[in-house]
Amino acid sequence: MPDLPIRRMLVYRHGVGYFERRGPITGTELRLTFPREAMDDILKSLIVLDLGEGQVLGVDIETPEDRAKQIERGSIHLSNTRSLLDLLRDLRGRNVRLQIEHERRHGDAADEVIEGAIIGIDLDEQEPLDKPLLSLYLSTQRNVRTIPVRRIAHLVILDDRAAADMAYFLRAAQSEEDRRSAIVRLSEGDHDMLVGYIAPAPSWRVSYRLLAEPKPDGNDSANGGGRSAGAQVAVLLQGWGLFDNQLDEDLENIELTLVAGMPVSFRYRLYEPHTPERPMVQDDVRTVAAPIEFQANRAIPSLMEVAPDLDEFALGEASALRMENLEQSIEAAGAGEERGALFQYRVVHPVSVARGRSAMVPIVSRRLDGRKELLYNGRKLPRHPVASLRMQNETGLTLERGPVTVVEHGDYAGEAVLPFTRAGAEMIIAYAVELGVTISEERHHQRTMAGLSIHKEYAVFEEWDVQQMRYRITSTLPDTVDIVIEQERLAGCDLFDTPTPVEEAHNVARWTVRCPSGVETVFMVNERCKRSRHEEVRKLDMHRLQSFLSDRYLDQATYRALERILSLYDQVAKRRATLQEIAQEQQKILARQQQIQANLGPLGREGSERALRERYVAQLNQLEDRLNDQLAREQETRKAIERLEQEAAQALAALSKP
Repeated sequence: MPDLPIRRMLVYRHGVGYFERRGPITGTELRLTFPREAMDDILKSLIVLDLGEGQVLGVDIETPEDRAKQIERGSIHLSNTRSLLDLLRDLRGRNVRLQIEHERRHGDAADEVIEGAIIGIDLDEQEPLDKPLLSLYLSTQRNVRTIPVRRIAHLVILDDRAAADMAYFLRAAQSEEDRRSAIVRLSEGDHDMLVGYIAPAPSWRVSYRLLAEPKPDGNDSANGGGRSAGAQVAVLLQGWGLFDNQLDEDLENIELTLVAGMPVSFRYRLYEPHTPERPMVQDDVRTVAAPIEFQANRAIPSLMEVAPDLDEFALGEASALRMENLEQSIEAAGAGEERGALFQYRVVHPVSVARGRSAMVPIVSRRLDGRKELLYNGRKLPRHPVASLRMQNETGLTLERGPVTVVEHGDYAGEAVLPFTRAGAEMIIAYAVELGVTISEERHHQRTMAGLSIHKEYAVFEEWDVQQMRYRITSTLPDTVDIVIEQERLAGCDLFDTPTPVEEAHNVARWTVRCPSGVETVFMVNERCKRSRHEEVRKLDMHRLQSFLSDRYLDQATYRALERILSLYDQVAKRRATLQEIAQEQQKILARQQQIQANLGPLGREGSERALRERYVAQLNQLEDRLNDQLAREQETRKAIERLEQEAAQALAALSKP
């Protein structure tokens, strides 16, 4: 869109950019073209302003259909090789005016002009271009006339609908498959136009250079030359913003802003038309009306942050790569500014980037005070600590996440990823593994008893869940070094028999451990959490009670009371066993009664059968007496169990703590 070039561009980290075009326009329309995949965002965000005295009357958007579907909707379909023949074919039944050239032999013959409706066209398949004949119906003469197509010099479409279809075909044929246009309708005259919109764009990236040198305080010997852990160093932090021009035009002298943070952004279907299905309502005789339902589609916003790409930093000679040289040769061209939840780097100089090219601009350059550390966290890197630089973000800017190349004493020292860091926050750059220090971990876990109490019918056990971490540190470095041990704290646990951490935040604790060269240094971190568990008193036994007494978790009076309670539960258990015996005996009696009753059924009441019957009846009486005795015994046993349970419950209530 060279008539209205881009003058301002904001690039975000989540795949979109804000583009602002501005310039003078003369006429009644402004044609804008966009990639097809950007049309949803264009319709969602397009802003059109006339900053002069004119007016914006409206915006026409090209249909989302592809070229083939657009052409298919019309009545005229022309091929690439037989366009005239295809046109005459598609104009069948339409009125046209033809100018026909006649052969001139002896005298001059004027061209003939006739009007009529096209009937059709006849082709010779052997010579389709040389011998086609057009049939034309002359309505005033009621005559059909055939005309060689090669003699047609001029054709005028008289049918308005056919002429409109022809114009439609030509517009569709010239449309670009991967681009769609929007035509801004304007009032007459001159216009000062501003067009702004959101469109997909590659996320901008950032990479940093970090130069560390000893602080020029004259105490290099005490400072270890700035090389040892714990040394204070001066740091120069430089950041470069990298962005791409994937537009179909060059960017010349634009105002560029790189925005950090993560604003909410989503895609919403606006460009593709959608016709909802409607219910079919039948006309019937005064029946109950069907319910009317309304359905709404809800767009779900999604947040997406694009991870930065690593870039390579080609270093020059170590002797020339000094902090002063780099600081003087490159000046940050970005002005930082807070914008609510976002932070933006506004490049103060105009930027020009050719189509299909990328550019880097310096957005931060600042000296900081830093401290070197050897930092160890076994979950992040086992066996060895990492050389780290710790500093405060005193740049006054929010630093976006990105790779950082560390140069120490003019030499390449390593790489890291600088995290997203707000102004004033601390950052730790871990850039190299220190192989001269080896650390092994030994983790132990045990559970010890802390107390015992009684609550209702339960014994409540208080136990210490103890986690012990032993670090064995061996250093082969020439000097004594301080290792910062970092360990995640267990939730709800306390330290014991452990030095107080030098730092503790966000469930992470750090300790500084001094490690001489050639000597194994052992450092212990002990944590314990108090846990509670419940166990029914009736499930205890005398052996465990005696151990609780000997370990002084029970006093003598409580021990005696529990001993009596366990004795009561033991009696309850014996009586429950008696109930089982009674139930088994009752089952035997009932089974015998059923058998005798079955034998009585077929016996008669005379002679020997009568005697046998009387014998069975006597046995039934005896069994019934035994069954009654067992029922009485069962009832007595249940009462005894109830009495013992009540007695045990009363004894437990006397011991129970709220």
